[in-house]
Amino acid sequence: MRSLPLTLVLLLTLFLLACQPAAEHNKVEDTTTTVAAQPVPGCILRAGFDAWEPYHYLGQGEQAQGLDIEILQAVAAELNCELTLQQDTWAALLARLQSGELDILPGASRSTERERYAWFAGPYRQEQFVLYGRTEATLNFPNVLALVAAGHKVGLVSGYYYGAEIDELLGQQPDAFVSAQLSELNMARLLDEEISALLEDSMVATAILRRKGLDRYISATAISLPASDVYLMLSKASMGEAQLQEITAAVSRLQQNGKLTQLIRQYQR
Repeated sequence: MRSLPLTLVLLLTLFLLACQPAAEHNKVEDTTTTVAAQPVPGCILRAGFDAWEPYHYLGQGEQAQGLDIEILQAVAAELNCELTLQQDTWAALLARLQSGELDILPGASRSTERERYAWFAGPYRQEQFVLYGRTEATLNFPNVLALVAAGHKVGLVSGYYYGAEIDELLGQQPDAFVSAQLSELNMARLLDEEISALLEDSMVATAILRRKGLDRYISATAISLPASDVYLMLSKASMGEAQLQEITAAVSRLQQNGKLTQLIRQYQR
């Protein structure tokens, strides 16, 4: 396929930016979901989420939806607690968790840096990041290391942890990576040929490309990162070890009774 004309690239870029749900630009402070009929007095879990369909996003009626949202609701129900949900960018959510403004974040990877200010309950599922490029381009490289060594730039999302391999590359060749607050912005840069590829969770990328009608222009390459465990991340500033044990036990019960597996399978169909 020939390169997209510059006019079409610009139009697609503007379309990507203009089509962001309003909540992605304006932080949602009052989206509250009560998941227990008779919550324990004072038991409130303040959770944050970013726009990361199908795991967590704002759906119809500006209501929080997605796999991780349903898992958070199930955990809160196990604890007989009230769950409040607030949307922000992932980088902002990490800062708010560190300060104690938020209690819990879903879909988190465990890292030494994050262990300074957070507890980790789980793991409760796995994720896998895949390299995506322009459909017309051929990226015949065995891994990300070879790709960046050849002078290509890769788009990442600010605050995401992609594993030890990417962490090491970031330290060695920081100029080879470009960060954005949202994956959609990396897709716009990819179409505009500012970057050669981007890393994204396979389920998330599939959802975005279909929703934006870009699956003809952007596609997965053969390069992927190893699958990694995903945890619920708890703020050490607002949650103690007792709460960590309670939430860990709640996740374990959901795994043992099959509820967790049932929820995950619904989103893998």
